Amino acid sequence: MTKLFDLVPSWLYAAAIALLLFFMLGQRVQVSNAKAAQARSAQALANYKLSVSETSRILQAANDRKATDNHARQLEAINAARTRETLAVRAADDLRLDRDRLLDAVRVATRRDRVPSAAATAQAQPADPLADVFGQCTAEVQELVRAADEHASDVQTLIDSWPR
Repeated sequence: MTKLFDLVPSWLYAAAIALLLFFMLGQRVQVSNAKAAQARSAQALANYKLSVSETSRILQAANDRKATDNHARQLEAINAARTRETLAVRAADDLRLDRDRLLDAVRVATRRDRVPSAAATAQAQPADPLADVFGQCTAEVQELVRAADEHASDVQTLIDSWPR
């Protein structure tokens, strides 16, 4: 075995050891660079997670504000609808009183025009046909107006409370 070591020059051994050390040093540098890159990546990931967390918090706060605004808008629309309904009921009551006064005036006017001798035929016919027809027509118109007012109020409530 000693003869094998004697055949190879000693400078070749030194060169082989130097190459081995150089290779090991190169590997150590690559490992060090990889660890540094991994640390930078971990820091970048932590920053990204923090950014996502902050963005999520801001987005949630904006969504909460929007939900609160929408809820407030809906409450305002409901209160406005109640006010409109109260005003519509008052107006309908006023119109009903006016209609009743007109019907009374029609009944009074038709009683004056009646001939006293026609009392026997009056029992077979309605007492005041003009007042009855007028009363039915105005009742139908009032019902139609009430339904239209309710529909218009519902539409306005939907428009007012629609999320923006």
